[in-house]
Amino acid sequence: MIIRFNEISPLGSCYEIRKIDGLYAPQEFVVKGSIDARCKLTGKGGNKVELQGRLRATLTLICDRCLSSYDREVDTELQVLFEVESDDSWHLKDLEYKIPDLDTVLLEEPVLDLDDVLRQQLYLALPIKKLCTEQCKGICSRCGADLNHGACGCADENKDSPFAALAQLKK
Repeated sequence: MIIRFNEISPLGSCYEIRKIDGLYAPQEFVVKGSIDARCKLTGKGGNKVELQGRLRATLTLICDRCLSSYDREVDTELQVLFEVESDDSWHLKDLEYKIPDLDTVLLEEPVLDLDDVLRQQLYLALPIKKLCTEQCKGICSRCGADLNHGACGCADENKDSPFAALAQLKK
């Protein structure tokens, strides 16, 4: 959904979004059901717009250890300031960045692609390491068996390893 800055009221424009375009192609995750995004865009002058809202979705992820799929709930608060950078102020901005400026997204044109913003927020909500559970044991590196369902028997075959002699020294 493309929104121009001049279409946004200074009092705020509210949006409810159930589907994000371009998100349903094969990704790192699959959206299960619909997305619940409630956003309020507020004009802050001619070149700034503030986005506040909440994004909720259920994502199906693939575990990095055992490669099984699992569901993860995403519920995140959104607060981002969008600003169209003017030519005469970029010199001062480069020297004066503060912590609140880190939540400011600089745009080339006074146009906001809300679908793209929400898609980015979903990616930011993903965990760095995707695990089905904290106790996930993963898969066997030899036979590929899921170790969460029981031992595979490959551990007994390590006696031919060149490091087997070191294990004897430890005993």
